[in-house]
Amino acid sequence: MDALVIGLDEVGRGDVAVAGGKGANLGDLLRRGFPVPPGFVVTAQSCRRFFERLNLDPDLKKIGAAPEEKDFCAGVRTRIDGADFPPELAADLMKYWDLLLDRRGREVLVAVRSSATAEDLGDASFAGQHETYYYVTRDNLTVMVKRCWSSLFSPEAVSYRTTQGLGHEAVFMAVVVQEMIPAEVSGVTFTANPVTGDGGEIVTEASWGLGAAIVDGRVTPDHYVLKRLGFTLKEKRISEKRFMVPPHPAPGTTRRLDPVPHWKRHRPTLTIEQVRQVAEWSVKAEEHFGGPQDVEWAMAEDRFYMLQSRPITVLGREEIGKGLQGRWVIFKPIVENFTDPLTPLTQDILLLEAPLGFKVIRGWVYTNFNLIKALLPFRAKDENLARMLTEMGDKAPDLPLHPLKLPGFLILLLGFWLMTAVFLARTRRLPDDFMDGYRDLCRQVTEDPAYGPAAAMRRLWSSTWKRFLDPAGYMVVLINLSSARYMIGREILRKLLKLWAPDLGDEAVALLCAGSSGVLSAEMGRGICRLAQAARNNPAVRAVLEKYKPDHLLAALNNEPEAQEFLAQLAGFLAVNGHRALKELELKSVRWEEDPTPVLGMIRNYLLAEVDPEDHEREIARTRARLEESLRERLRKRPLEKALGLRWRVLKYVADRTKYFTKMRENSRFYHIMGYGVVRRKILKVEADLLQRGKLKCKDDIFFLRLDEIAQLKADELGWLDVEDRIRERRLEHIRLSKITPPRAIGLKIGPQAEASPAQPDDPRVLRGQAASPGRYEGTAHVILDPSLDLELKPGEILVAPYTDPAWTPLFLTAGAAVVEVGSYLSHAGTVAREFGMPCVVDVADCTKRLHTGHHLIVNGDEGWVRIAGEDQAR
Repeated sequence: MDALVIGLDEVGRGDVAVAGGKGANLGDLLRRGFPVPPGFVVTAQSCRRFFERLNLDPDLKKIGAAPEEKDFCAGVRTRIDGADFPPELAADLMKYWDLLLDRRGREVLVAVRSSATAEDLGDASFAGQHETYYYVTRDNLTVMVKRCWSSLFSPEAVSYRTTQGLGHEAVFMAVVVQEMIPAEVSGVTFTANPVTGDGGEIVTEASWGLGAAIVDGRVTPDHYVLKRLGFTLKEKRISEKRFMVPPHPAPGTTRRLDPVPHWKRHRPTLTIEQVRQVAEWSVKAEEHFGGPQDVEWAMAEDRFYMLQSRPITVLGREEIGKGLQGRWVIFKPIVENFTDPLTPLTQDILLLEAPLGFKVIRGWVYTNFNLIKALLPFRAKDENLARMLTEMGDKAPDLPLHPLKLPGFLILLLGFWLMTAVFLARTRRLPDDFMDGYRDLCRQVTEDPAYGPAAAMRRLWSSTWKRFLDPAGYMVVLINLSSARYMIGREILRKLLKLWAPDLGDEAVALLCAGSSGVLSAEMGRGICRLAQAARNNPAVRAVLEKYKPDHLLAALNNEPEAQEFLAQLAGFLAVNGHRALKELELKSVRWEEDPTPVLGMIRNYLLAEVDPEDHEREIARTRARLEESLRERLRKRPLEKALGLRWRVLKYVADRTKYFTKMRENSRFYHIMGYGVVRRKILKVEADLLQRGKLKCKDDIFFLRLDEIAQLKADELGWLDVEDRIRERRLEHIRLSKITPPRAIGLKIGPQAEASPAQPDDPRVLRGQAASPGRYEGTAHVILDPSLDLELKPGEILVAPYTDPAWTPLFLTAGAAVVEVGSYLSHAGTVAREFGMPCVVDVADCTKRLHTGHHLIVNGDEGWVRIAGEDQAR
């Protein structure tokens, strides 16, 4: 076939040499009734003739032998892009363009898509390495065709062909020109699970707008898993989709990446019926091509379009930590606060002052197990010790002491005490506002231009060790030491109650240790409640909150004269809590002070809930008072105790000390994140400068660079072209890793986290985890993935969440119980649940997937399990 341009419906699977892999597959699908957009193909022969006219063949044979291959490829691409377009080919293009317009009966934009003759084959896939251009018009069609041809010689494509053993001079580029679908939703469907290789699962990922945002790693798409048998839903995870490539270009702008409105970011992109429709067409493509397929698709006006189908060339899960030396266990205090891996820049910042023995492995923080084992004075199996480190349960580990290691450990403990005695003494009784000095330090560092991100982190973190008398320097020590004193106090209280009131369980310990005023994360939740109450009492503010969606609320409130007092209250709230965010240990996370939309969303939803959380807190206080009085009466039965009250005084003292250290630990996190907010401000300032200088092209790209790379960009040692591919690859890697649950240990095996109890034998309806707050509760589940947009938790519902941090606190004020996928006894979920007197089970693997809103649940916070008592209410 010697034609320069042919209709897409004129090619089939056997025409790879003419239309390239992508064009051949699409033409074959179109001819067999699949919903493929119409178009035409600029054949590979056109590319061959163009290259011959430029006499490129001698140069192509040198690729692979050139000492500076990257520069050599850039030279080849420049020659292609700068050459005149063949007039006879331009005439054919315009003829087929007019035919496409006649068929559609209106003006169209087209997508111009590379389709190499070695592409989308069963043993090789060039996905993402060749160019696709959107919004192409008649006037710039020839330019985009040349750019597709030149993308044959991108460094990535050349490297891939070299690895695959394909000759560079034997590969040519066809170009598919198709009507561009103004996609409201786009995505990709795999007819076998690309992570596990399971052919019984169909995985669909979707996001708003055109599919380029997914392909380039700009968004984390929604994730749906169907069982192949019956197309029943197995898993659904709705992501935060912050950016989109819009279906229509904005007039007069070259921007191709728009922010998604806040209210829409966490909305599901597809209904279950649409997920099934996509799966059905994808399975038909699999049956047609005879193997598992990777299908790109789009939806516009509720109509499905298939944009590409190629074989899945990589199946199976890459083992995290494979080939790594040593033994490592995951660092629970980090992973329990969010479920995604850290971005590269956050990793670098976090590890600036990390102690010896910490390592980031594929985005997750691990600690050196061998080092910890050498330091701890226990004689235990490796598995038991590793389980203790990764579970961080509520009870002291039942591990026998090692007599030979005990003296060394005591010496180490003594040395540590001598180093920190000043801090231990000064932190025994501090007022609630003792860390206000740290707020001043943060303000000073923010305003000082001499501090960059790394220097700011060092100043805010290292002040502990450099300025022993600086109150702001207590932060790090508090995080490490207060939790230890809290655990000691809790264990002493448990043993005393077991001795003096053996019929009381762990619920008594939790009640006696909770109820401390001044816990900042709890105060934050109460602050949002107060804002909701202020809105409820102001008819104009209430009307705005009920009328507008969250991302329009701030502008509407600013335009409402009666809302000024409410806005002043909101500003006061943000002045104290503005450094907080969802997933706040990740520096990429937007802080409330930058965008208060999540706070307004919580206020709005709380307003609609029409509940008074203070009623619940008053009931918990009354329950605690009854327990204390009952305990005092029980102890008074002894004559000496009745006269002196010594036992009650001891219990009260231990409980009060434990409450104090609990509050101190939780409040330390508040200021820790305040320091992270300062570092983020410094990063954003650097990012703005690099964007202005053209060294970066898109917001948030900076978080996928390393500290040294950012320094090189600032010093003009690197440019955009040097980092573009790194950013893209790291974004895609980050999304891929976000779908994988990290192993709790690397280099050693850990058995199940929880054993079946005699009361609850092995049962598929029972999900096991860790007890984080005692009590037993029965009620209806409500699965929430984002508290800023889904706060309509009805009073008494059971909160089911992937993780929690302080942004989730308002939900605890109305929930009857909590079930959390990642966490520990000392995590935010456990601490706040105990503060509010509600049962909580954490570390419940896959609970947000296995449980659904409407499930009737029994939550046992004493033993750490959840039972599905009914399926009929699930929705």
